[in-house]
Amino acid sequence: MLKRLLIFLLPFISYSQGWYIQTTFSPAQSLQTIRFYNENTGYTTAPLYNGSNYNIHKTTNAGANWIDQNSGYTSMRFMAIWLRHPDTVYMSGNDGKIIRTINGGTNWVTVHSETGLQLWGLYFVNQQTGFASGSTGRIMKTTNAGVNWFNLSSPTQTSLNSIYFINENTGFISGFAIALKTTNQGDNWINMNAPFISGFENFREIYFFNVNLGLYVSDAGRIVKTTNSGANWTVVNSGTTQSLFGVYFTDAMTGFACGNSGAIVRTTDGGDNWLPQISPLNEILTDVWFTTASTGYISSWSGKILKTTNGGITFLSQTGTEVPADYSLEQNYPNPFNPVTNINFTLPERTFAEIRIYDLTGKLTEVLFSKELSAGSYTATWNAENYSSGVYFYSLLTNKFTKTSKMILVK
Repeated sequence: MLKRLLIFLLPFISYSQGWYIQTTFSPAQSLQTIRFYNENTGYTTAPLYNGSNYNIHKTTNAGANWIDQNSGYTSMRFMAIWLRHPDTVYMSGNDGKIIRTINGGTNWVTVHSETGLQLWGLYFVNQQTGFASGSTGRIMKTTNAGVNWFNLSSPTQTSLNSIYFINENTGFISGFAIALKTTNQGDNWINMNAPFISGFENFREIYFFNVNLGLYVSDAGRIVKTTNSGANWTVVNSGTTQSLFGVYFTDAMTGFACGNSGAIVRTTDGGDNWLPQISPLNEILTDVWFTTASTGYISSWSGKILKTTNGGITFLSQTGTEVPADYSLEQNYPNPFNPVTNINFTLPERTFAEIRIYDLTGKLTEVLFSKELSAGSYTATWNAENYSSGVYFYSLLTNKFTKTSKMILVK
């Protein structure tokens, strides 16, 4: 009993949380995108078909609560959000609508409108200059903070989706079986001849790390990467066959993508390989955004917002229910590792168990879990992206068994 009491008083206890449903909007609504300016302030939007104009939602406390805002339109889809400042925000959508607020959403003003046009992409390179892209190959630009917009020359008539600029000169656009590039502030755009499997494959979102290294995700479940600014492309292991709609990288190595049927995939090698993560939903996940290395959000088709505070890592999973002959703790794998490693162990009986992580000095770093488990085989996962390189120790502690092993984090 004393041992259990001490366990509950430990200050760093973590549980198998991964991604969880943080918010469910009522009435149900198809959230199109989600964006945050910082750790607390973010926006999401959805079309409402009940006559309400309050189809913009804002949080100032990291998604704990959302305040409904009046866009001025009902049944209107806004598909892109750009936060230049917590108070200065732009949205684009159907009927060529681009709306803007300069007071945190207290008032929204329409700065562009064009019947029949859909604007899927929105990106500002500085306070004055921004770009929008959409149906029929439309590319538009503003040089006065969105007050006026003018059309740019476009090499295509196909629909265009997301925009991503790496500086004021060089930018990229993804679209229906096409990816475009500019090196002169949008004055000219060239087709990068990105590979597609049919004329109907939609490159949903494009992301570039620098002028050479980038990728796009598609609704064919593919992730396609370039290392030479689009001269050549390579199809990488996406970790899923589901359509992918959103992608976000927290650093040069770690990224996330989401899509159809609750698909969430993660890479830790710069996008070369992706592994699936556990999702609490089996529906379309429309967009993903992270505010820190470990805290992220995903918007869904039914009006739900998923959140993670540990990079989507599920700390503990049961891998077998067959009762083993004895307790065991295996060597972690991979080892050395960066930044995620797995720890396998077995329990021959139902017991209270925990795995602790220590640094080289013996200081307790983290408790991966602390709970009663049934007999069986388990895998515990440690995400060490917030820790520095070095030697660490992990211990399995139960009422009858204790064992400690060494592992090496190399960054």
